Amino acid sequence: MSEQPRTAGLPTTIAAGVIIGAVEALLAISFAALVFGGYLADFIADGISLYLGAAALTLAILALRAGTHGVVGGLQAATAAVLGVVAATTAVSAYGSVERAFLTVIAATLVVTMLCGAIFLVLGMLKRGNLIRFVPYPVVGGFLAGAGWLLLKGGINVAADVPPSLSTIGDLTESSVLQLWVPALAFGVILLVTTRVVKRPLVIPAVLGIGVVLFVIGMLVTGSSVESARGGNWLLLSVFDEAQPWEPWTLRALTGADWLAVLEQWAGIAAVVFVAVVVILFNISGTELVLHRDLDTNEELRDAGVLNVVSGAVGAIPAYHALSMSALAQGMGVSARWAGLIAALVPLAAVVFGASLIELIPRMIVGGVLVFLGLAFMVEWVWDKRRSLPPIEYGVVLVILAVIIGLGFLPGVVIGLVLAVVLFAVSYGRIELVREVAFGETYHSNVDRPSGERTALRARGDLVHILRVNGFVFFGSANSLLERIRKRVEAGVPRFLLVDLRRVTGVDSSAVVSFVKVVHLAEAAGFELVFTGASDRVRKHLERGGVAEAEGVVRFEPDLDRGLQWCEDRLLRVEGPDVGTPERGAVEEGPAEVGAGQVSPDGQGDALAGMPPGLRTYLERVELPDGAVLIRQDEPPDDVFVLESGRLSVEMVTAEGMRMRLRSVNAGVVVGEVALYTGVPRTADVVAEARSVVLRLSKASIEQIEAEEPELAAALHRWLAGILSERLRDTLREFDALLD
Repeated sequence: MSEQPRTAGLPTTIAAGVIIGAVEALLAISFAALVFGGYLADFIADGISLYLGAAALTLAILALRAGTHGVVGGLQAATAAVLGVVAATTAVSAYGSVERAFLTVIAATLVVTMLCGAIFLVLGMLKRGNLIRFVPYPVVGGFLAGAGWLLLKGGINVAADVPPSLSTIGDLTESSVLQLWVPALAFGVILLVTTRVVKRPLVIPAVLGIGVVLFVIGMLVTGSSVESARGGNWLLLSVFDEAQPWEPWTLRALTGADWLAVLEQWAGIAAVVFVAVVVILFNISGTELVLHRDLDTNEELRDAGVLNVVSGAVGAIPAYHALSMSALAQGMGVSARWAGLIAALVPLAAVVFGASLIELIPRMIVGGVLVFLGLAFMVEWVWDKRRSLPPIEYGVVLVILAVIIGLGFLPGVVIGLVLAVVLFAVSYGRIELVREVAFGETYHSNVDRPSGERTALRARGDLVHILRVNGFVFFGSANSLLERIRKRVEAGVPRFLLVDLRRVTGVDSSAVVSFVKVVHLAEAAGFELVFTGASDRVRKHLERGGVAEAEGVVRFEPDLDRGLQWCEDRLLRVEGPDVGTPERGAVEEGPAEVGAGQVSPDGQGDALAGMPPGLRTYLERVELPDGAVLIRQDEPPDDVFVLESGRLSVEMVTAEGMRMRLRSVNAGVVVGEVALYTGVPRTADVVAEARSVVLRLSKASIEQIEAEEPELAAALHRWLAGILSERLRDTLREFDALLD
């Protein structure tokens, strides 16, 4: 994919690159102050030098790999916020000197960033860019709002050099400290309000530049010198007196870090990686909207993976697509590749020349940037989403944020994951996974039966209850299925309960327990449970849990059609159309099944009983052995047949060469009348399932009747039209039931 043409010239591209580079350099300094402040303050200059180099690498590598798509890279606030917590805990728990604690934090950062890079690469290569869809949206929002809180706290800490907490409220309210963090908080609020009101790409660098200029003017007006500003703790880089040469800290960390302390932070490291994966996928989606173009998510993940593997090796924090910087390049109409490469020179120059370029940057600006980033996350998810999210999901965001504020980020992650499971269970449990279809009148097997049998089955529709289950059946939906069956049994005990599992992808142990309860209910109430269409995996899981085939209680059929056929055949063994609920075993009594190789009690099927008088003289009696083919697929439609006894199977061969049974035909049913009227070739084979006898009415005989006996011909066509209309009516009822 090539980059869209740009209209801006070289001067505009250089200006955009310098602006992007300056903002990224300031972010790098802010994140370094966040991660290496406090206990590691003696090494803050080294940390700043390290993060400035990371910013240069990030801008350059993504400019070369993703810049052709219009993407600009940058260090990420959300991961920096969580990494700051991990770094503080790691530094305190590291054994030895402060320098060893610093090396241990470098080692932890190395693990985090390279692990992020490896996961990005794997997700991209496995084409799992849609992974974000599996994380509930409000849970993601809670994590990002929590990251915003950490950034807000970090900004105040950087500005005042006092970590905000309940125990430090007294220190934070002292006048000498208030004058440090209140301006930072105000600057962050101003930056937030300005960006929300003035939606322009240059608003952030413009406000930052104005802030620095106003600070310098304030120093000049008050007659303050750089030394007095340092003494008053107004400048961040009081310890950054001279250029800090870049050092291979990661190589030193390999042997000098306390790796046991790093391993003890596995939960925090996992949290950083989780946040990084979530945010990069959101950023890629957001970048598509900013650039007004589709991006290959998997390719972007691979690009970010390469970036983090390379930059992680030199101690950089996780970095990837920067939404705001990409929007700036897009808004200025410049090439993201060239702007990114020029931007990389700015933090690189800061690494080379050190204090001469950045010593006048005040703490209030650095802290204010962190406050702005934190407030942006929190306002988006706590204020902006209050109306767009359902109350329950919005409550999840607030709960996760409250836990992070009260207990810390890691407990918030745990609560978030628990809420994700609960939210999934509640949401999925609300989905209607069970559909009920009426037996007899609207839904039946694909066995073509005489009208008398169909009438009898429709009259006994309340004896068969059909439930079609979809999706994964788990504890959230299994109980509702059980309650539904109980209510149906209380309303009137069916003779058969069919549970179609063809669309069930899996069952958990709670679902199996619920099905066991259904089996016990069947034994107690006196109905038979028929499972149809269960996959081998689902059936094995059910059988392991105690739902096994048992005569008169539980039966498994390969599909719903055969399950319905089995129930219908057993219902038809009971004489008379008006049948109540029989005792178990009563259905085994009575005359032999009509259609299973037999004719109706009067010696002929329903079609024969309704046949026009005089037609018999034109019928040819044909005996078929078991397996004989009566009609072949694609043959011309010359004849119509009436099955006198036995059973036929209507089958077709699919494009893949598989033979599939469409329906069965019982005695007394007409076969082949549709093709007679449409004139199209036969669409399926008709094969004898047992020794059968058919009555053949040839096309020539029909033409003879039409020529010689018009009245008989009219009666013949009325008879066939009635059969067709009844069959069509049944089909439409079935479709209505399925689409309801």
